[in-house]
Amino acid sequence: MRANGENGALETELQTRLRRLERAHRRLAGGLALASLLLAAAIAAIAWLATRAPEDSLRVSELVVTDPQGVARVRIGGDLPDAVIEGRRVPRGSKAAGVVLYDRSGQERGGYVTWDEGDNIGLTLDGRRGQNALFVAGPDGSAALQLWHGDGLIELRADGDGARLSQSVGQRVALQQPAIARIGARTCALFRDGLRSEVPDGLDPAQVRGICLRRFAESACAACLDDAP
Repeated sequence: MRANGENGALETELQTRLRRLERAHRRLAGGLALASLLLAAAIAAIAWLATRAPEDSLRVSELVVTDPQGVARVRIGGDLPDAVIEGRRVPRGSKAAGVVLYDRSGQERGGYVTWDEGDNIGLTLDGRRGQNALFVAGPDGSAALQLWHGDGLIELRADGDGARLSQSVGQRVALQQPAIARIGARTCALFRDGLRSEVPDGLDPAQVRGICLRRFAESACAACLDDAP
């Protein structure tokens, strides 16, 4: 009886593993099918363009690629619409142009875009509930890589105040290496002006302080903002 029980347990385990493999195979097949569709669309577009005269060009304001179910999966546009997260419209905060990717439900999951306000360019990667990764470069040559989950954030940034690695918890810098003891005059002036160079209407002091605390230690922000003339 014991041998039969062991054989039954082994058979159950094998069946469980087989089901897992089958599910993994279906997911992989679905991913390969989508990749094949996108590749086929790209090849078809290139082939069509190749038949045209060299001086011709394709000029459109938006191009949308859909999957076999008709769900938009890729959008290339000069004026991208706002994102829709869990059924809610989420404003981008600025006009944007570039490429946006969507998952099988049609929800935005990231993109490669330029924003009109601030003239920044960035690569974003989103979860189902919002953005989780950002790689952005500014027109002045500054750049930042941010990864976050919940209230925890890791940022690698290089700008006029130096190159540094910062860890934030609860919207405040908890650790920074090397630590920036004093914010540079240019950055401090931007904060005091409400960041109007990036947000035309400017931000109120509380919003500016919040942004400062996500980039610098509290003492450095206080020295800049509280000592303002």
